[in-house]
Amino acid sequence: MSADPGIFARRIELEFENIRDRRKAMEQKHTLHDVPLFTKLSPNELKLITGISRTRKFTKDQIIFLEGEPFSGFYVLLSGSVKVYKLKGDSDEVVLSTLEPYRSFAESYLFSGSHFYSSCAQAVEESSALYIPRDDFASLMGRNPALAIRVSEGFAVRLMELNRRLDILAPTVEGRVARYFLNEIELNNSIRMPEPYFNLLIRKKDLAEHLGIASETLSRTFRSFKEGRIIREVSKKIFVTNLKKLRDLSE
Repeated sequence: MSADPGIFARRIELEFENIRDRRKAMEQKHTLHDVPLFTKLSPNELKLITGISRTRKFTKDQIIFLEGEPFSGFYVLLSGSVKVYKLKGDSDEVVLSTLEPYRSFAESYLFSGSHFYSSCAQAVEESSALYIPRDDFASLMGRNPALAIRVSEGFAVRLMELNRRLDILAPTVEGRVARYFLNEIELNNSIRMPEPYFNLLIRKKDLAEHLGIASETLSRTFRSFKEGRIIREVSKKIFVTNLKKLRDLSE
């Protein structure tokens, strides 16, 4: 007696679904391990985190959360880019950071005890992120004290990274811009390339605010770096053509 073709087709479909689910879980585990908050976790512990998370997709310019909204969870960026900012007045923005994939955001509220987001987050381009609900995460930590300790250690790593980024604020304008460039090419893992580079994901106006300088001053500095053959700019990519000189300026 021959097998029902419909049953056979359904089995094939289920097998493909299982393969896709396993692949998705592996990709998420790898992504989570690259996040400073979870860098101390074992594969099994990462699987627990993956189990309570879900993927969210955002269109370009879509608001992820607004300042003052109830804190419901935090995110790990998978693709695209996200800016975190505060509103100054009715419409002016002060950009706090622009995130690339494998970076978490809004996790600090877990440790501060805050019940509301104190900043805004918006997708700069089409993006996707893992959303980890606050209550589910807190419950998981409560059931696994060792896991909670390792997450705390990962948070300490994250704070060290933030402190390193704060070191960008050098006394001179050229020094600040140079340190920012060096930090970005390190994050982009291109420091050993013949021409290290990074993608400038935010507007130069926002970068100027981030570095605490005027937009016109930043434009002059960019022009000076280009004329001095320290950098070249192609679309939104910044290539460093003289790494030694850039390092000298950063000191």
